[in-house]
Amino acid sequence: MLSQRSIRISTFALLAGTAVSTAALAEDVTDIAEEIVVTATRYEKPLSRVGSSIEVLSEMDIQNRQNYFVQDILQSVPGLSLNGNGSFGGSSSIRIRGASSEQTVILIDGVQANDVSTPGGSYDFSNLEANGIERIEVLKGPQSILYGSDAIGGVINIITREGAEGFGGSLTAEGGSYNTWRGTGQILGGSDRLKFSLGISGIDSDGISKADENDGNTEADGYWNYTLRGKVNAEIAPDFDTELVARYAKSRNEYDSWGPADGDEVGYTEEFLIGGKWFYDLDDGKFRNTFSANYSETDRENFSNGVQSYLAEGTRWNADYFGVYEIDPSLTLSFGAQHEETAAETVTDEKFNIDSLVGEVSWQGLGGLTLTAGLRYDDHNRYGDTTTPRLTASYYMADSGTKVFANWGEGFKAPSVFQLTYICTFCGLSEPNLGLQPEESEGWEIGIEQNLLEDRLFVAATWFHQDIDNMIDFSYTAGYDNIARVETQGLELRLDAQVLDTLRLSANYTWTDATDGETGEQLVRVPEHMIFGQLEWEAVEGLYLALSITHNSEETDPYAPPVDAWSRVDFRAKYQVTDSIELFGRVDNVLDEEYQQVSGYGTPDRSFYLGVRTGF
Repeated sequence: MLSQRSIRISTFALLAGTAVSTAALAEDVTDIAEEIVVTATRYEKPLSRVGSSIEVLSEMDIQNRQNYFVQDILQSVPGLSLNGNGSFGGSSSIRIRGASSEQTVILIDGVQANDVSTPGGSYDFSNLEANGIERIEVLKGPQSILYGSDAIGGVINIITREGAEGFGGSLTAEGGSYNTWRGTGQILGGSDRLKFSLGISGIDSDGISKADENDGNTEADGYWNYTLRGKVNAEIAPDFDTELVARYAKSRNEYDSWGPADGDEVGYTEEFLIGGKWFYDLDDGKFRNTFSANYSETDRENFSNGVQSYLAEGTRWNADYFGVYEIDPSLTLSFGAQHEETAAETVTDEKFNIDSLVGEVSWQGLGGLTLTAGLRYDDHNRYGDTTTPRLTASYYMADSGTKVFANWGEGFKAPSVFQLTYICTFCGLSEPNLGLQPEESEGWEIGIEQNLLEDRLFVAATWFHQDIDNMIDFSYTAGYDNIARVETQGLELRLDAQVLDTLRLSANYTWTDATDGETGEQLVRVPEHMIFGQLEWEAVEGLYLALSITHNSEETDPYAPPVDAWSRVDFRAKYQVTDSIELFGRVDNVLDEEYQQVSGYGTPDRSFYLGVRTGF
């Protein structure tokens, strides 16, 4: 779905675990003028020209965190909150500014990975390995104009490594607490016209009890996962390129019975995606065309005491065209068409499709001012059509390093396959709710971003507001119906400072006021306050140290008492032994905090991990 032709790696340095240098620390401070993003507009654009709130996690950020899974890395992003039913494979979801995981689009190399077979079409982050990821962009707020259904909360765009000329790669081995072992391997290479990147990773752990051990649950719930991925980029002709991507992951997760309490429950998950993009430029590159076709599938099977208790299979097929035409240096027109088909054979034989048209104009003819206006039209074969607009504005003052921005937009979420076909027989119903309509949202935000001290300091503040109407929820009179609404507003603050050449401080704070529009009560599993802070230090040449703290305030739960507020401290270290060998290690939950993310489900105690990475 995305055009990102020139976001490429230029060396094998990160693969080989190159020592952290002062330049590497400095470049992580956001430079408004130099940072290039693709998710906000579906084509490359400087951050200074983007009128939406977007966060970027670089490959260095991801590698320095040392986390196995993407969900743990995303906890450092302002506005994002994590809910997990226990670690090591426990189902988990990410919320953006209070919007549920069902209302967020997850892209992996442009292929939407949301699980069609789940009741709401959400994505389970518990099996998404962090190995081989080059970049993560998080676009917040309603983004249906470019990404269609599900993009009410925003978009999380995960971009894996591309190949590079030559040949190289890396191997890692890591072990630690709970008899946890992890290994990764990747190779990349190519010529000036053909490049490839291949990776494999695996993890095996005895795990912890999913049901909290402090409630008397002592049985450890094991977990294993392996992931294969690949990306090939080729120049077919001077103005004609192609990209092929594929990813396959399989996992086994032991979990506990309802309560939660110790039990003999096992779940297997297989995830597969494949996609192709074809890039064709005309008029000396002023008219850029991207044709895409992709397919994703998620299969889940659970067993209780050795007997199958759940089976689900969801598929999504997507064909897409997106064009960008630079009419003149100040005026750019983007437009596209899309066909999407979703199916869940374990739910129904019926397939559902959406046909879409989109157009947006971007004008930047007055100094640092950039204005965009766009409209999207979607036609669903069950409920009919939807139209969603968006307006954005940004103004960048290069002399002072200041950017102010604002936007307004609408979003929608189509009913899931399950919701469209569910018949509540115990409610006395004989057919699904044929009048089910999409969820609809309206949101706006205003913000300021500032570079100071010769780009050694970055500060930002954003105020956001969003109303979601026609939310789909269970009803005894219809099965599923449009009966709920949510109101959210809040403030995000961010600081990124290069204190010294060898010392960097980053921090962010999010205040979220998310309320149930029907009851006026706080929205379940949405913390009012979130804080993340990290101090990074190159103690001596080649030795990198980092100390971070994550705070999450009290959350309400729909089935239990509120989950208490918690704070967790983590420590990271890595040392460059030689040009091609790096030792790394971490201590999670340094202060041994006892906390839960979901009521009744435990989290790991103080944990130790040590690993080695070698490059070739």
